[in-house]
Amino acid sequence: MWIKSGKSVLLFAVGLGLAMLLWFVGVAFVHLPMFRLHSVQVSGAPHVSLAQVQWVIQQDVRGTLFTVDLSAVQAAFAKLPWVKSVDIRRRWPDALVVTLTEHQAVARWNDDGLVDRQGEVFHAASAQSLPQLAGPDGSSVEVMQMWQGVTKTLAPLARRPVKVSMSARGSWRVILDNGVEIALGRDDQVLSRLARWVSVYPAMLAQLNAPLVRVDLRYPQGFAVQTAPVPTTSGQGKMS
Repeated sequence: MWIKSGKSVLLFAVGLGLAMLLWFVGVAFVHLPMFRLHSVQVSGAPHVSLAQVQWVIQQDVRGTLFTVDLSAVQAAFAKLPWVKSVDIRRRWPDALVVTLTEHQAVARWNDDGLVDRQGEVFHAASAQSLPQLAGPDGSSVEVMQMWQGVTKTLAPLARRPVKVSMSARGSWRVILDNGVEIALGRDDQVLSRLARWVSVYPAMLAQLNAPLVRVDLRYPQGFAVQTAPVPTTSGQGKMS
C-alpha cells in the first residue's frame, strides 16, 4: 500500500508540474511581442470622428491579440454618439477589426434627443431637418408608432406631420407642415377620426373663407375648426 501511495504522489507531482509548465508557457506565448496590437480597423460609422476613435483606442485597447479585453473595448465604442451596436473580432496576428452600426435618426425627441425608426432614443448632434416627437419618458416607441400612423393617414392630402406629441395624460397633438394644429384626443380611435377628417378635408377647405389654423377631432361625431382672423380694411370707400 505504501508503494502504491508513493507512486500516486509522484504521478500527481509530475502532473502538477507539467500543468504549471504548460500554464507558464501559455502565459508567455500570449504575451509575445509579435502579438502586440498594431492595428485597429474601424468601419461603418460615418458620424464617428477619427478623434473619437483614437481616444477609445488610447484609453481602452490594452495588451496583445489574446489578452485584450474585448468587452471593455466594445463598451467604450458603444458609448460614442450615434453608435447603436459594436462587433469586434481578432485578426491574426496583431489586429482588431471593429464594425460599428449607427442609429438612423428619423426624428428629434423632446428637448435634446434623437430617435430612430424603432423608437430607440439616443443623444448626438445633428443638423438634419427632422420632425419633432415628444412625450413622457419611456414613451418613445409609442410616439414613433403614432407618427408613422399619422404620416400614412395624411398621405392623401400630400401633407406631413412635423410634430407629434403625447401629453402626460396620453392626449395626442399634431402639427402639420403647413402650420395647422390638430388635436386628436387620447382614446384608441385617434387614427380613425383623423382618417375621417382627411376624407372630408377638400370639401371643408372649399367652404372656408380664411386659412385653417386648428382642428379639434376630439368630438365623437364631428370636429371643430379654427381659422385665422380675416384682416379688415379701414378708410376705403369712405364718403365725405
